[in-house]
Amino acid sequence: MFYKWLLSLLLTFSVIVTMILVVVNWSFQRGFVSYVRQIETQQVVHTANLLAGEYLQHGSWQFLRNDGRHWPRLLEASAITVPSEMRQPPRPRTRGETGGVHAPQQPDLMAAMVPLAHRIVLVDNNWERVAGPSIPVSEDHWYPIRTNGKSVGWLGLQPTEIVSNQLARSFIDQQRTNLVWIMLAGLVLALLVAMVWARWFLNPIHRVMNAARQLAAGHYEVSVPVKGRNELSELAINFNHLARTLARNEQLRRQWIVDISHELRTPIAVLGGEVEAIIDGIRQPTPERMAALHGEIDALGKLVNDLHLLSLADQASLELTWAEIDLAGLVRDQIAHFRARMEQQDLALDTEIRGQVCLQADAHRLSQLVKNLLENSLRYTDPGGEVCVRLSAGDTLVVLEVLDSAPAVSEEDCEKIFDRLYRVDQSRSRALGGSGLGLAICREIVLAHGGTISANRSSMGGLAIRVELPRFGEPAGGS
Repeated sequence: MFYKWLLSLLLTFSVIVTMILVVVNWSFQRGFVSYVRQIETQQVVHTANLLAGEYLQHGSWQFLRNDGRHWPRLLEASAITVPSEMRQPPRPRTRGETGGVHAPQQPDLMAAMVPLAHRIVLVDNNWERVAGPSIPVSEDHWYPIRTNGKSVGWLGLQPTEIVSNQLARSFIDQQRTNLVWIMLAGLVLALLVAMVWARWFLNPIHRVMNAARQLAAGHYEVSVPVKGRNELSELAINFNHLARTLARNEQLRRQWIVDISHELRTPIAVLGGEVEAIIDGIRQPTPERMAALHGEIDALGKLVNDLHLLSLADQASLELTWAEIDLAGLVRDQIAHFRARMEQQDLALDTEIRGQVCLQADAHRLSQLVKNLLENSLRYTDPGGEVCVRLSAGDTLVVLEVLDSAPAVSEEDCEKIFDRLYRVDQSRSRALGGSGLGLAICREIVLAHGGTISANRSSMGGLAIRVELPRFGEPAGGS
């Protein structure tokens, strides 16, 4: 993976550097050619001014036609380099040669490679060539020669797209060579930067990959060091959170297996011992003893049913039958069933319920919810205490609260009270027949209805459980 990153970064940097150098070279070439053309234009304008003075002095262009040596001298006076062949006496014109110069639309690029002196032509007002080579000149490169405000001729320039001056060409070649070296240096620098960047970028990913392999092997204590504040550090933080979550789930799974085996072993051991005693003749199968055995079987069956319900909730297979129900009537029915048992435990049962409270829900599951909440208060509230049930409804939520008196519950226990098989007082809970699954089932029922459930310390001195359920609508995935 390192070499793939290195190659991709190197290619990216190389393309960027090459494009920059190509653009710089093109811009420099265009700018330099434009600069050369401006200098040539200035030289031509200066030559036109000199020719205007010469024309004013001689009164015509005949002096240039009679003696071709005047033309090179005028060019040199304008700082234009004159090749040696132009200093040779000109050949006489052949019969029929007009010397006319026309102005085509495009200049001859091959002629543009010659020096400036070979790209300037002088014509009179009749467009008859006076001096200079017979070359095509575009319309926008004719410069007037004026004396006393009148045009006496035109000086034409064939501009170049290629630098012909040897010194200028040497300068351009040197700049190109420098650009090539700069490009090579840039590529080497890009290689070094790509190596450092790839290693810097991939090291945190490699640490996460190595930690992930350890995590897959079951080493949940692994963690990735967090450095800086960027996406890679966020990845490390999320990975560490995942590792802690998996470690906690593994711990809960092991504890779950231990607790389940313990919960099942106790009633099975009791049943086994009683049955063996009856078989051996040590005890007689009296109705009381058989009723006790039946009670143990019922407790074992209830525990298995509770475990089955929680397994359905884990698989998101908890079936709900949605209908419009009156939660107030449902709560009153459960209170009526519990009132006698509450009085046996010397517990006062108060209610704050007014009218009907209708919502879309599963009546059977909510009956189980209320039953488990009341059963929890019945089992763990000290005799002489009080249990209060409140039910209220808003526009979108229904709130059910079950509060009881002492004993008090700590804040730490309030956070864990909905965990499976969790008991605040282990010995006391088993003595009262609790399995530690009732409130866990309550949580799953509430979550299946799209609601929330929470536990806090009650103002009455014990535990306060608050359930919030949506009044209308069926949660996604409901059946």
